[in-house]
Amino acid sequence: MMISQAAGLVAQSAAAYFDGVSKIALASQGILMRQMTQDLVDNHLEKAAEDALGILATDILMGAAAAVAAAAGAMEAESASFAIDRIDSSIAKYSSLLQNRKGS
Repeated sequence: MMISQAAGLVAQSAAAYFDGVSKIALASQGILMRQMTQDLVDNHLEKAAEDALGILATDILMGAAAAVAAAAGAMEAESASFAIDRIDSSIAKYSSLLQNRKGS
C-alpha cells in the first residue's frame, strides 16, 4: 500500500512541477512576444532579436520540465517494480520454507 501511495505522490509532484514551469514559461513567452513585436515596430532589431532568444530559451525550459516530469514517472515505475519483485521473492522464499517444514 505504501508503494502505491509513494508512486502517486511522485506522479503528483512531477505533474505539479511541470504545471508550474509551464505556466511561468507561457507567461514569459507572452511578455517577450509583446516586447519583440513592439521592438520590431520601433525598428529596434537588436532588442527584438534578444526577445526572440528569450522565447527560445523558454521553449528549452519547457522541454527540460517535461523531461524531469517524465524521468520522475520512470523512476517511480522502476522503484515500484523493484519493490514488487522483492515482495514476490520474499513470498516465494516463505512459501518454500513452509513447504519444507510440512515435508519434514
